[in-house]
Amino acid sequence: MINISYFHSLTPEWQEQFVHDIKGELINNKIISIPESIGHGHYYFTPVKSYISAIYMDFTAKIPLKINRHKSDSELYIFHFDLSDEANLIKIKRSNYKIGSSKGSGVLVLDNQIDSSFEPVVGKRISALRLLVDKKKMDFFLKNRPIGSISKSKTITPQKFVYYYNEIDSKSILALRSIMNKSIFELSFDSYLKGISLKLLANFLNKQEHFEEEKTLINKTDSQRILNTKSYILKNLHEPFPSVLFLADMAGMSVTKYKTLFKKHLATTPKKVYVKEKFLLAKKMIESGKYSLLSEVMHELNYYNLNYFKAQYTIFFRKSPTKYFPRNTKNKIINER
Repeated sequence: MINISYFHSLTPEWQEQFVHDIKGELINNKIISIPESIGHGHYYFTPVKSYISAIYMDFTAKIPLKINRHKSDSELYIFHFDLSDEANLIKIKRSNYKIGSSKGSGVLVLDNQIDSSFEPVVGKRISALRLLVDKKKMDFFLKNRPIGSISKSKTITPQKFVYYYNEIDSKSILALRSIMNKSIFELSFDSYLKGISLKLLANFLNKQEHFEEEKTLINKTDSQRILNTKSYILKNLHEPFPSVLFLADMAGMSVTKYKTLFKKHLATTPKKVYVKEKFLLAKKMIESGKYSLLSEVMHELNYYNLNYFKAQYTIFFRKSPTKYFPRNTKNKIINER
């Protein structure tokens, strides 16, 4: 077995030691050509953003390899997406992780500041993408939620060095397969790989957000608080819409939790409740016969632009509000226009 050593960084300097150890060729500071003595294929490296870099592996090993990634000072999450023909082995401390194909999970997130090794299956196509992501930036996107909280099907206890170990979602599989069908020597490959890298991270973040919503349960206390804010909205339809921040504070919740629970409990949003009930009230006021001018209704409901009010009312009911006024006030309504 041949041992290869290197380290990860957001910038290209990691390639020097890797190329030296495999006795390969570095092309344009992006492509590493695997020598025929150990296999055939390539590594492709590109910075995606200032805080993201991508390493795409597409090669077949002829002999057993142990590719040792040594820890570095860079605070990075390493996302390893694997769609290889057979399950490869990643070793981290004393733990082994089978990854790739239908025999193992397809994505692993680990810590750049812990050593690991990658042992590809001999004679099978290795197709994997590694995304190196600055920890602080990723934690900001995750809003400081634990990155390992969405590991469900291949459950592990989140550790200091392995954060996530799971199957690849279907959207990400399609994205990864589209890379496999492209040549790294195509002029568009670099920009295409950057786009796929961002899509994979977006899918991961969306899955995290979706899981956070799924695990948010509504207890009786929260349910009553949500209903109390709805009641407040209904009692104050003559006033401008209270901000979601105000309503969340009234419920004693964060804005994110409040919006999630309101939608889950009432299948709508606070603003939609306000608008719907306000126009239903407007219709009731217009049909009551107590008002001779549309502007009277408008001002009582805290609107100040007659044309806007009429337009929104018409959109909501598909009828103009002027049609509901008694005939003897028609001329007055016309004069308002």
